Amino acid sequence: MLRLLGDEIKEGFKMNAKNLFESGQSFLQHFVRSSRHSSRHQKKKQSSESSPMIFIGSWKLRHSETARTHSLVIGPDLTINIDHRTIPAQVVSMAPDKLVLLDHYGYHITITADDEAPVKMFDEADDVVYYIIPAKES
Repeated sequence: MLRLLGDEIKEGFKMNAKNLFESGQSFLQHFVRSSRHSSRHQKKKQSSESSPMIFIGSWKLRHSETARTHSLVIGPDLTINIDHRTIPAQVVSMAPDKLVLLDHYGYHITITADDEAPVKMFDEADDVVYYIIPAKES
């Protein structure tokens, strides 16, 4: 009887060792897959991080309702100058196609871009859309 019990324990130990090995192997495979996915995700995230370069430059703003134009300069530090006056503002968020700033009065200035350049600015303070055109056009 003890011998049978000993054989069962040995057999159980072999099964547990086998299960443990398989579990460890499964865990290791999952870990490798997950780290591959994570590194792909990191690469994708890094490549999709927003660059402010598309927003930097000199532009003209055309008021959507009156067609009046203003000069717009967005500096490398994302400072905004309209008609040669600096607008105190902080960057709230940036995406490949959108730059959102908060002015010193608490209103948002949202600049939207296409693939190549800014195309529109929304001024929340005045609830006005300005179309952004190259500085050389009027």
